[in-house]
Amino acid sequence: MNKRHIWGFLSLFIIATVILTLLIPGCGREGPEELVLLCGGGIRPPIDGADMEDEPGLKGRFQDLNPGIRLEANYGPSNMLLGQLKLTERGDLFFPGDDFYIEEARKEGMVHETRTVAWFVPVIMTVENNPHGIESVSDLADAGIRLAVADQRVAAIGRITPEIFRKNGIDFDELDNIEFTGTTAPEIAQQVDLGHVDATIVWRPVAKQYPGDNVIIDINPEKNVISPLVIAVLETSDNKEAALKFADYISSDEGREIFEKFHYDTSPNHTDN
Repeated sequence: MNKRHIWGFLSLFIIATVILTLLIPGCGREGPEELVLLCGGGIRPPIDGADMEDEPGLKGRFQDLNPGIRLEANYGPSNMLLGQLKLTERGDLFFPGDDFYIEEARKEGMVHETRTVAWFVPVIMTVENNPHGIESVSDLADAGIRLAVADQRVAAIGRITPEIFRKNGIDFDELDNIEFTGTTAPEIAQQVDLGHVDATIVWRPVAKQYPGDNVIIDINPEKNVISPLVIAVLETSDNKEAALKFADYISSDEGREIFEKFHYDTSPNHTDN
């Protein structure tokens, strides 16, 4: 076989390989688009699908519907996630426990587009049988009650707790019965569930994650602070179209049904569900 025949054969082989690569699904393509979601710790259950009897959460469902997209969720206190975002300027989606942090990110020019998904409603969570007879936020100032709170510097529930006390006529800075300060809503709820403290103010869906006989007490809406749960597609994202698909999905009727299963409020009425 002379050189002309050899080069002709190689040329045909290369052309055939290119054609096959284009025809065979998945060949010659890059891997799935990867999205990084920075998510508040109190929102983890509907995203991951915990306690859903082996059903996938919103993350798994979205990936099943969009096999070309892979979602990595990083969970933590909202303010810490915001700090991470400012420091690294990396991430596709930001989903904190309060839209305050969305507005802070917006001030930095980091927010591309947003969707409101649900609302976080604070409640009082106390131990079985409510032995201290707690009925309202003002009762939490009683010196005989061991109180847990979240750190207002890092957690969304911690940021608004002093405001809730103020709306109920109590100076948060004067409280002398705080026995435990945590960094996330689940952490302070667990302290009540274990009986290490008597009560806390925490998000309703977080309080309802604990299957024991803890008592949940609603706070007068006029003296409460409701937090919108807003997800932002970030300017730092290289995959804004894919990120917006996820934001649209979790704010859709199907997405909100999953949030309702975990006792999140999905209408402005803020009624228990």
